Amino acid sequence: MLIVRLVKTKRFPVLYYGLEACPLRKSQFSSLNLVINSTFRKVFDTRSQDVVDICLEMFNCVSAEQTVAMRMMNFLKRISNSSNMLCQTFAAEAAKELATL
Repeated sequence: MLIVRLVKTKRFPVLYYGLEACPLRKSQFSSLNLVINSTFRKVFDTRSQDVVDICLEMFNCVSAEQTVAMRMMNFLKRISNSSNMLCQTFAAEAAKELATL
């Protein structure tokens, strides 16, 4: 459990850093999911995707698409609510983007 916790708190944030600010294609999400699956395969020393899926569910690891979507919503909310002059320039666009999510 400690290794999985370290991976979730140290490695995955580095993997997702900055992705909320740019649009991603389906192939890029597949690449991110491949990294996540490979990490769990190494941690649990398995080649079975079924075992990896069970471990991902047990440790509450969501897919890259869901994680990036949640991070994007938080990012857009922070821009919309910021008092920073630069953020205010993009606040209307951020609010429109939030409405589409």
